[in-house]
Amino acid sequence: MRRYLLVILILILFPFHSYAGLRGMPEGKPRVEVGDKAPLETADLKKAHEQGKVILLMFGNIDHCIYCEKVWGNIRNLLPQYSKDVAAILKTHRASKFWGPEDEAVKLGEIYGVIGEPWLFIIDKKGIVRHIFMGFAGRNDIEMELKKVVDDKTR
Repeated sequence: MRRYLLVILILILFPFHSYAGLRGMPEGKPRVEVGDKAPLETADLKKAHEQGKVILLMFGNIDHCIYCEKVWGNIRNLLPQYSKDVAAILKTHRASKFWGPEDEAVKLGEIYGVIGEPWLFIIDKKGIVRHIFMGFAGRNDIEMELKKVVDDKTR
């Protein structure tokens, strides 16, 4: 009970411009949208693309974001049945106070225009963004969108 009172007191005394972080929702609109050619700027993204894999690119920090942890868990649960066709790549573009994110992840996050976390981009074998999840994404939702991309033989 004290914890709830403390949260309410903090919200009253220190109002936020945005409550997105409290809801586990990222903010804004990404620079990369569905239908765009995905910027595959890092070695792991380039390798997955060269291997002809569909890419699940997640921006988030599973160490301090419960929503990120759950989305990444959903992705990891799906991977065994799609490992031949799919590469899952996690980029920690923001970090806690104790350690900093990798520079390449920060740069990639800026290129994609992601603010907050989690973000999940589904990129097809040709490098085109086919779906974007902003915020929490359940296993069934991820799998439904992933199947559309993996099963589409025209891409």
